[in-house]
Amino acid sequence: MQISTNAPSVNRLGSSLYIEKTPFLEYNIASCEISHKSPHMKTKLILILMTFYAILGTVGLLKCLTPPETAVTPQFYARQFLEERVKEIANRHSDGDVIVVSKRDHLLYFCRKGLIVREDRWGGFVFNFPVPVSLGVNNCWTPEGQFTVYTKNPNSRYTLFLGFKGSYGIHGAVTRLASQLNMMEAFYPDYRFVTRKDQTLGCVAVENRVIRYLYAQVDVNTPVLIMP
Repeated sequence: MQISTNAPSVNRLGSSLYIEKTPFLEYNIASCEISHKSPHMKTKLILILMTFYAILGTVGLLKCLTPPETAVTPQFYARQFLEERVKEIANRHSDGDVIVVSKRDHLLYFCRKGLIVREDRWGGFVFNFPVPVSLGVNNCWTPEGQFTVYTKNPNSRYTLFLGFKGSYGIHGAVTRLASQLNMMEAFYPDYRFVTRKDQTLGCVAVENRVIRYLYAQVDVNTPVLIMP
């Protein structure tokens, strides 16, 4: 179909369609191309597209330069403050190991020779501390203060036991679930069962893979600090 822009009005004559001519833009509808009679319009459109992509690029750059939201939250600064406290405690025990538990944050740190243990491969797992914990519920509050590991019991009703005060200790799940949980952890290294919620009688419970690691690393008389 032939397009013409010479008629002053829109009308249909035979097989030809006529469109009113405007001074702003001439184009061929059939080919969707701008007419060679208005090159200035091509330049304008190119400038508009260049400006649009420049704006998009600027927005993307600003997003890359903006710090993550977590970097300005109170929780972020609280975690940084906790890490600094733990590092100070670790420095005071730089000649050995120390276990630090934060009840408020539900986290357990294991420090060795003044450093928080990170990226330690053992038993088919990679250990990065802190790790989550489960604490006492109802009237069975987890004690606070400075203690030491006074016993290592491989035959308790829990999967391994590091006693630090009377009947209180650090342990895994109940022994009868050990085989099933060990299998789940082998397939899903980050699987959480014990630490999904607080459910102990005052002890500090960790996942089975964690208690196996701690049991192998920690000696009797290792300091244990439990903070509020």
